[in-house]
Amino acid sequence: MDIIKRYTASQSILSSDIYTPQIFNTKVNEHRKKIENLLDKHNSLYIYDEIDGQLRELIKSLNPSIKIKQEDYPALIKEHLNGQDFDDYGVWVYYPWSQKFIHTLDEEEFIEIRTNRNRYKITREEQQLLRTKKIGVIGLSVGQSIALTLAMERTCGELRLADFDTAELSNLNRIRTGLHNLGVKKTIIAAREIAEIDPFIKVKIFSDGLTTGNMDDFFEGDGKLDLLVEVCDGLDIKIQSRYKARSLKIPVVMDTNDRGMLDVERFDLQPDRPVLHGLADGLDPENIKDLSNEEKIPYILKMVGIDTISTRLKASMMEVEQSINTWPQLASSVTLGGALTTDVCRRILLDQYHDSGRYYIDLDELVEDKVIHKNGKAHFGANPYKPLEQEEMQKIVAKYFSFAKAPEYKPAEEQLDKIIDAAIAAPSAGNNQPWKWYYSNGILFLFHDKYRSWSWGDYYEMGSHMALGAALENVHLEALKLKLEDKCTVLPIKDEPKLIAVVHFATDLMNEDLLSLKLADNIFKRTTNRKLGPRKPLPAAFYDTLQNVIQPLGNIHLAQLDDEENLTKLGGIIASCDRIRLLNEQGHEEFFNEVRWTKEHAEEHRDGIELASVELSKSDIAGFQVAQDWNAVELLAKWNKGDAFKRSSVKTIKSASAMLLFSIPEFDHSSLINAGRAIERVWIFANLHGISVHPMLSPVFFFNRMIHGKGIEMEESVIKELKGLREEFVNIFPLHIENQGAYSEVFLMKLSIADDIGTKSLRKPKKDIFYRE
Repeated sequence: MDIIKRYTASQSILSSDIYTPQIFNTKVNEHRKKIENLLDKHNSLYIYDEIDGQLRELIKSLNPSIKIKQEDYPALIKEHLNGQDFDDYGVWVYYPWSQKFIHTLDEEEFIEIRTNRNRYKITREEQQLLRTKKIGVIGLSVGQSIALTLAMERTCGELRLADFDTAELSNLNRIRTGLHNLGVKKTIIAAREIAEIDPFIKVKIFSDGLTTGNMDDFFEGDGKLDLLVEVCDGLDIKIQSRYKARSLKIPVVMDTNDRGMLDVERFDLQPDRPVLHGLADGLDPENIKDLSNEEKIPYILKMVGIDTISTRLKASMMEVEQSINTWPQLASSVTLGGALTTDVCRRILLDQYHDSGRYYIDLDELVEDKVIHKNGKAHFGANPYKPLEQEEMQKIVAKYFSFAKAPEYKPAEEQLDKIIDAAIAAPSAGNNQPWKWYYSNGILFLFHDKYRSWSWGDYYEMGSHMALGAALENVHLEALKLKLEDKCTVLPIKDEPKLIAVVHFATDLMNEDLLSLKLADNIFKRTTNRKLGPRKPLPAAFYDTLQNVIQPLGNIHLAQLDDEENLTKLGGIIASCDRIRLLNEQGHEEFFNEVRWTKEHAEEHRDGIELASVELSKSDIAGFQVAQDWNAVELLAKWNKGDAFKRSSVKTIKSASAMLLFSIPEFDHSSLINAGRAIERVWIFANLHGISVHPMLSPVFFFNRMIHGKGIEMEESVIKELKGLREEFVNIFPLHIENQGAYSEVFLMKLSIADDIGTKSLRKPKKDIFYRE
């Protein structure tokens, strides 16, 4: 082993940084001496002398119209040599890194023969012109294929290669080289490959990559570049190199090795053109230095085109730092990029192509099965409901009045407006606002607009009925504040599914509930706070008081969790349920239908969840944007991946002071409405005491679908996973209440201390949800 180590060390010292071949002409005495010294020094040189075959090719190319017989070649070669010694004809090329000594034609004849098969796709005159051109290549993971193809086609006479990295085993899926080159600089590997193809192409390497210190030399040393190929990973260099190229009027070509995407920027013809087609607007070589990697992500996604990258690349991006280290690059795509880039570079340099733009040679689209494709519509059923209109409510109300008692008191218009304002301030799942209110003859009717709340995630309309209950509680609290008594009747759902409750008002308020009055004063201060802060314990007295808060509503059970070990376990359960939701096609669509990406988007719809209200990093937001594509997420579901969808939930639980679980003894709609009333009271009370609330509902919705709904519309694998998750859940939150039996979990609430409440969710205009006769 020691012998091997010593030998390896000596070999690496000999050849580690050498990439330029030595060219000898035996007709020159000085060269002859160098060859003799070389032969004396190395007893293991590999000598390759195929000059006879090359001369035959030369003779054949000089006489293309004559069919030369094999037996005629020796005489024709002798005539061509014109008395020269066979061994002295042409040149000898020594490659130090491989100790190969090769006899070949001299430069002019070598180029003539090596490019002979380019005719007439490239004419001899065009080839001579290309020989004068200089091309720079930045980045050699993809760029190696480009550089080698440029060299093979002889699209230039000089190549400048910049990359700071060395070859690793994982690079060999796309970089054409051998195991013996692991640990060697990528620039050296590429330069050697080019030299072994054509020792007469000039290659200059920049093994520290492109830096501010060597940029002038790269672009202008020994003559200005004629064209730049930029295929590096670093955003800084992408921007800096383009600004430099633009200042020198050098065209830039970029390949992305995804969907055959190729970018061309003709700064030689359009020196005022914005870099990257304007997709890097706001970035320049100075301010980009101050950006963190996190801050660069939105720019990178904008540049590559988040809507135009391939489905598999999107899916892969969601697995980075989950099941893979970085995004994938395939040899087929990299090789295609070498071909596309070389073709475009040649036509630019020959003045045959003059435009700038972004182009796609997408083989998945060009070469595909001739079948009818999905039209992009979801496989699940469409919303079976229609929006609830005023006319339908009028008919239902008219039916009710046929047996209703006359109201004791008709609220004044101002009182009614305040009551409705309070009602529509209630929370709802995904801020879907499933209510409509109708006032007639002194009676207030609450309707369920099922069109707004229909959702795969909302099993048994759990979320809708709890939201409707919260709205009824706000009516109750605001009525108390106005010194009115509300007499609310929750109606059996079997009679009229859309009519939820009827509220009469009276003025004979029997007692003054001070706690409820305090809650009433804070209805409009209640908010969801998804911002993250440090975990801080809550006082024990707070939990004790919560029982008094929900006491008027009867049989609602509250359980809190505030120890770190169990909070961590619960975080894993919630995260797994969130992953299940997003890997389901309908769950995925419903989730993203709730997202309001900008303030303008939120203002336009006045429902859903504005992204600004969620504690997300720039990379998280980028992940959201990528995850919008169901086709990409479907691949993750197929591969049983998608753990990235757990991250946000796990992070959220880490900042929780406690988790609060609401459970009910009977799983029916009236109990859910009652639970909604309790939830609203606790929520307002918590906010009143500076405690933030964030509902996290996927486990309770899924567990009830699995238990009460027998796993309807769920795959067997999902049911199996949920059974395991619920076993963990009931170990954390026991649901068998002493002396009362089994309860059903219906609402899970995160409690925390966070200063910034973020952005409040908007509500639909009152005129769209409240009607009066």
